[in-house]
Amino acid sequence: MDKNKFFKLFIVGVLILSFVLTGCSSPTSPATPAATETAEKTAQEYIDQLPEEWKVGQPLIALNQWAESKHAAEGTNCWTCHGPDPENMKKPSAATCGTCHTQEFEDFSKSTHATAVVHAMSKDKTVYNGVEVEYKWQAYDEGGPDHWGCANCHSVGEISEEDGSLGDCATCHGNHAFSLEQARDPETCSACHAGPGHPQAESWTASRHGITWNTLGKDYDLSGTTEEFWARQEIDPMPAPTCQSCHMPEGTHYTSHGMAHTLGGDRAEDYEEQVNFMVENSCTNCHSEKYAREWLGKADEMATYSKARIREAKKMLEELRADGLIRDTMEVTNAHPIAGQLSAADSLWFRANMATNRAFKGAYHMSTQWAGRQGWTDQSFDLMEFRSELERLRADAERDQRIKELEEMLNITE
Repeated sequence: MDKNKFFKLFIVGVLILSFVLTGCSSPTSPATPAATETAEKTAQEYIDQLPEEWKVGQPLIALNQWAESKHAAEGTNCWTCHGPDPENMKKPSAATCGTCHTQEFEDFSKSTHATAVVHAMSKDKTVYNGVEVEYKWQAYDEGGPDHWGCANCHSVGEISEEDGSLGDCATCHGNHAFSLEQARDPETCSACHAGPGHPQAESWTASRHGITWNTLGKDYDLSGTTEEFWARQEIDPMPAPTCQSCHMPEGTHYTSHGMAHTLGGDRAEDYEEQVNFMVENSCTNCHSEKYAREWLGKADEMATYSKARIREAKKMLEELRADGLIRDTMEVTNAHPIAGQLSAADSLWFRANMATNRAFKGAYHMSTQWAGRQGWTDQSFDLMEFRSELERLRADAERDQRIKELEEMLNITE
């Protein structure tokens, strides 16, 4: 090869190499715009992209929560859930969420969360002392107290006026954050599953499970998709079970898994099947099967024993009522105990029944404090007072009867 030809080829090679190197380092290379297009947007950018009519008058916190949620990233916008008219936004129903979250909606629809309102409204009349009266579950007085009554928590099973579906997903997931972390946190459950008649949250908190979680697990990472979060349990499990560990395993929205007793404390028809499910899917993640069954058996004994005592008390109350000895302290228009219109005997039985709930719910949540002192012990005290009231009513009735007989004997007339 002559020198001129070699020199020409050398120059061409240098030019090609220069072009390649310059292209790779150039800010206008094809790779740069592509990277820009797929870069994750900021929350403000999502908000800026919304049409103005969907932002006017809306709380900034709602816009921010949506913009930081997975919904925004996936292209689920205001009108996807609220309908096409920003001037007449509908409240999303459980069925609205179910258009995308089909399995979650299907599972939820079978749960007692979905039927929370239907169950509470199932009885609107009852017979009290021979007279038919109302039995409203919304028994708190209107004008203030009613806002803080049963409806607040039972709204998790809200009946949609739009499509008739049951449920309000925002109860657990929030209105616009749609947070899986929030729904996985036991604090979320404590908003409703708490109080003197159903202290699940207090019982769990006072148990070894709750104590361990609140000391070692409060900083545990609750993030991730359902698949990611539960897969992480195989590698880095939570230090203690939460509500979701036992009642919503693998992220299911059917919350009745492992429920061996009804809400009232009676054994479920499929008791053995439910116990087996709880042991196999929850308890043995930390305990031996023998240990788990022993403790669940003790909880069942508490439920059975405490329910037997309250049933006997109920029988005594109805016998007194049949004898016409229940004396109303005021006109009864609503026989639901929360309405506050019943006799002292009814009230005492209701208090004892709430203690019954504390006893067996405390036992099933492994709390000595709530199963024992605030459950069984309170039930004992309440039943003593209840029996004393029944004895007083019978004694008063016998005294009145003797006075009446004496008056008749002596021909005493008014």
